[in-house]
Amino acid sequence: MLRVVRVSLPLPDCRPLTTVHSVHHWLYVHAGIIHRDLSPNNIMCRFIEEEDAKGKKEWKVYGVLTDYDLSSLTVKMNSDYTKTSQQRTGTPPYMAHELLIGTSTPHLYRHDLESLFYIMLLMASRHTIETPKGEGKPRVVMRRSGGLQFQDWFDQPRYNMLGSLKAIFLLRMQPIALSLVFEDFLPWLEDLQQCFSDGFTLQLSHNNRAQKSWRPTDQPAKFDEETLGGQITYATILTAVPHLTGELKGLVIRDPEYSSVPVAQADD
Repeated sequence: MLRVVRVSLPLPDCRPLTTVHSVHHWLYVHAGIIHRDLSPNNIMCRFIEEEDAKGKKEWKVYGVLTDYDLSSLTVKMNSDYTKTSQQRTGTPPYMAHELLIGTSTPHLYRHDLESLFYIMLLMASRHTIETPKGEGKPRVVMRRSGGLQFQDWFDQPRYNMLGSLKAIFLLRMQPIALSLVFEDFLPWLEDLQQCFSDGFTLQLSHNNRAQKSWRPTDQPAKFDEETLGGQITYATILTAVPHLTGELKGLVIRDPEYSSVPVAQADD
C-alpha cells in the first residue's frame, strides 16, 4: 500500500512541487520502483482551503506524482537491461544529460533527481504568475517578455547535443536567472547546480585518473556512480528546505527531518 506524502504552501500559487520527491524516494526505497519519466506533465496538484486549529483559513497545495507507464522495478533494471522496456526513457528537456548522451547504461535514482532539478529550474525561469482578466485566482503562465531561457533545450532534436548543452550548464556553472516571482528559488537551485557540478567533476577526475594509471596498484578506488561520489542523494534536494526564506518559508514536507515547520503544526 502506498502512503500519501503531501506539501503545504502558504500561498495559493503553483510553484514547483518538490514534495513529489518524497513520494518518489519512498517508492524507490520501499517498493523498488524508479519512475524514469519525471516531468511537469506527470506532476499534479490540487488547492484546498483549510482551517487550522485557530480557525484561520489558508490555502494548501497537495502534490501528486502520476504516470508510471515507464517506471521499472530496480531489480529488473539491474538484471536485464537488454530489454527494450529498460532502455533510455523520459521527456528530453527534463532528462539527465548522461542518458541523453548515452554515457550511462542503467537508469539510476540520481538521474531522476537530475530531472527533478530541471523541472524546478525550467518552471522558475520560463514561467511567471498572473491573474487573468475576469478571474480571481492567479495562474502559472509562460513568460511573454524577456525571451524564454533554455529554449534550445526544447528545440534541439538530437539527444546527444541536448545532453552536451546540459553538461556544459552543470559543469561550467552557467548563470541562472529566474522570473521575479520565483526568485526565492535561486539560492536553492544554485546550490543544487553546484552539487551536480561537484559530482560530475569528481566523476571526471576519477575516470581520468583511472585511464592514466597503467599499474593495477595505482588504480583509484571504485567510484560511487549511484550518488556521484556522495554528492547527489535524496538529502541533496531536501536539505535546504528548513533554511528556505521569503515565499518559500513554511514549505511543509511530510518528512520531519526536512520540513521547514513541524509536521504536527502542518496538520493543525
